[in-house]
Amino acid sequence: MKILLIDDEKQLGLSLKSYMLDDGIELDVAFDGKSGIQKLEDESYEAVVTDLRMPGLDGMQVLSWIRDERPGMPVIMISAHGEIQDAVTAMKLGAQDYLVKPFDPDELVLRLKKAVESRRVMQKLQAGMAAGHEEAGMIGESPKMKEIVKLLEKASPSAATILITGESGTGKEVAARFIHARSGRTGPFLPVNMGAFPENLLESELFGFEKGAFTGADTRKQGLFESAQGGTLFLDEIAELPLHLQVKLLRAIQERKIQRLGSVKSIPIDVRILAATNRDLEKDVKEGKFREDLYYRINVIRVRLPPLRERKEDIPLLVGRFIRRFSQASARKISSISKESLDLLLQYDFPGNIRELENAIERACILAESDVLGAEDFDFLRPARSILGEENIEALDVHSGNRAGEAESRNGPKTIEEMEKQLIEAALKRNAFHREKTAMELGITRRTLLNKMKEYGLEP
Repeated sequence: MKILLIDDEKQLGLSLKSYMLDDGIELDVAFDGKSGIQKLEDESYEAVVTDLRMPGLDGMQVLSWIRDERPGMPVIMISAHGEIQDAVTAMKLGAQDYLVKPFDPDELVLRLKKAVESRRVMQKLQAGMAAGHEEAGMIGESPKMKEIVKLLEKASPSAATILITGESGTGKEVAARFIHARSGRTGPFLPVNMGAFPENLLESELFGFEKGAFTGADTRKQGLFESAQGGTLFLDEIAELPLHLQVKLLRAIQERKIQRLGSVKSIPIDVRILAATNRDLEKDVKEGKFREDLYYRINVIRVRLPPLRERKEDIPLLVGRFIRRFSQASARKISSISKESLDLLLQYDFPGNIRELENAIERACILAESDVLGAEDFDFLRPARSILGEENIEALDVHSGNRAGEAESRNGPKTIEEMEKQLIEAALKRNAFHREKTAMELGITRRTLLNKMKEYGLEP
């Protein structure tokens, strides 16, 4: 992290330079506003800390220049005067934060790291919105995704069978399409979900059938193996394949030949096989639910896609990509998403993984009342009773003058709804029914508060 400090107090600059080095922060120092701007023109920095009052160009003028020439760069203003009006003016001009001298260096380091991380998140969002369609498949800058992309790029041109594993919604088909696009194969990419077909139809779908092979087979039909000639056949949810078809699939992979139902003629096939599952295939093999020989045949190269909760640093990129896609598809154009909303998405665990995130962004883009997605557009991601966290229940006990046990002994156990109503009512009274302040105290959005007030009849 490279930071610029602009301050005419030379001793402060030199001491902070040495102090921040221990935190992995490279600090450049300029002793007046003019030389500070010159450094900003010559060097690349992630944030600026500037004194408010300096000879020549003061901090406000530096801040104004940064706003025009380096938009989005975090600026922390420092001052020995500590006037409220100074802080208000600095914030209006775009300062990220404000500190009064003398300040704790640890506090400055903490605020710098927070400001820089916030900017990096927004830069990822913008990168996601600018990403082309080809890049959207395996988008990600997390170490895990970089490692996976590197593996797939090496494995794609080969003819090796690849097994893709991961939880539902992690993008297994996206990974398969990524492989096919880089395989050099000229045939089609054909996906088939093993669990989507009745067992008696799956064999004919995969291998085809001859006329008269069974009742209703009035014509000859090619199966997916023949249709995918020269291309890739993606066998999704392969653990759902019945045992007797596992034998036939194994033979097709080994011999590169298939037989249609009702035929004794072998048909050569040139098809790349990719398989995927969210099940534990090793466990299925031990329990006799999946053939061991087929398992080893499809598991030449193994790719495990991590759940989204293990690669949260990729969420801003994905959000940007989905906003761009759904904005282009809808009548109203969504230009961005608020930092508060991104924070909410980064805190959520997404049990449905990328698919759930994609659905959340699509829903928000359709229902949003503004061209910038706000936290209220993601209220549906919050647990229904999230405002009854431990800290709020504690606050309720303190402000009501009762401990939970005493209240229960006198009045019987409270329902969740009664406790929630009491919590909201107490917070409203403390904030003189100011809705924004109340929502902030409770850690919910204004829209959620209004809905709860209506539900419990708490209008003043």
